[in-house]
Amino acid sequence: MNPALWRKAVRDAWLQLAVSCVLLVLFARIFVWLMAFFQPGMLVPLLKAFSWILEPLAGVPLDQLATATGRVSILFVHVITLLVCIGWAVGRGSDAVSGEIGRGTMDLLLSLPIRRVSVIVASAAVTAAGSVLLALSVWLGAWIGILMVDLSEPVDARWLAPGVPNLAAMTFCLAGLTTLASSWGRDRWRTICLAGGLFALSSIVKMIAFLAGGPWAWLRYLSFLTPFEPQQLILLPAHVTRTLAWWYNGTLVGIGLLAYAAAAIIFSVRDIPAAH
Repeated sequence: MNPALWRKAVRDAWLQLAVSCVLLVLFARIFVWLMAFFQPGMLVPLLKAFSWILEPLAGVPLDQLATATGRVSILFVHVITLLVCIGWAVGRGSDAVSGEIGRGTMDLLLSLPIRRVSVIVASAAVTAAGSVLLALSVWLGAWIGILMVDLSEPVDARWLAPGVPNLAAMTFCLAGLTTLASSWGRDRWRTICLAGGLFALSSIVKMIAFLAGGPWAWLRYLSFLTPFEPQQLILLPAHVTRTLAWWYNGTLVGIGLLAYAAAAIIFSVRDIPAAH
């Protein structure tokens, strides 16, 4: 594969990745500090009031959510964390094809002695590495916070580790789906809107499936976010999470790889329109 293609992929992504990693480390550090102000006795009544929505969505018992580890585990599903990871996934995925076409640089890129599939492979590799670094940044910030803050009970940063691959896998999966949308488009903003709409719709479908249950439980199979359960992997017993981790992470990575493969096929056979 042409080294220039790899250099370009890294050059286009490194600034967003660096800023995102720093933001996640700082946010996680501050979040743990804020959690030190909450005592279990203060949270239990609040958690009980919303147990009908919190327990089904988190997939763990209420008493686990009220522990110090349970409170810190919120980091992996917090809106700030998700926004940064979504920004990385959608930003990299939308730039892979439609972004290059929109800027008028795709023709120049394809003038290199490369196959079109190499463009998707380079983008996927850089995005996957970045997804792992973002998830590790959350864990690193939490680890720093745990070392510097006196929580109400002991928390070992190693207990949070199962959430790292799950967050990374979800980010990679969304990036793959965004790249799939990008592979047939020519307008980056349209791709971004499609990916954002898919994430929002998947979140709503998952919420309905888990809260309504019963005849609506089948909806969970229509959301790619169903295997995104970092709090379960952190808080449930180890013998349970070992099996769940392979299933959840494998499903997310598999969907992402299939999406990238489909994107590579579509991009390999499509015409490249002129920039507009």
